[in-house]
Amino acid sequence: MDVGKFMKNPEYEIKLTTYRDIFQAEALENDRFSDEYKKHSAAVVMGKDDMNKFGLKIGDRVRLMNSYGSIVVELRGSKREEPGGLAFMVNSPWSNALISDETWGRGIPEFKNITARISLTKDEITKIESLIG
Repeated sequence: MDVGKFMKNPEYEIKLTTYRDIFQAEALENDRFSDEYKKHSAAVVMGKDDMNKFGLKIGDRVRLMNSYGSIVVELRGSKREEPGGLAFMVNSPWSNALISDETWGRGIPEFKNITARISLTKDEITKIESLIG
């Protein structure tokens, strides 16, 4: 019997920050339902040290979750050394699923300091249709 299928993957707390990307913006303009847009948007970028610490590798599918939402995206490695516990996502429907709609009187939600948990998953990448419906 494969007992591994009954075990929950460990979760690790991280801080997410979102950013803009010109290639993702171009893909959005062409077709937000395209594979190209998904490739640029449904991903989280993490430093090599954190990937090693969490037992993750480039290309893994990971679940990101917090009290606002839960998504599955592809893990990508950063080209730079990153501070521990910090990961990055392009501003997109995937990252927006983890952002509170609370603005704390500023008129803008918090896009730069999002607390989430990350874990390895075998689930498919979250479909955009489920995020913008």
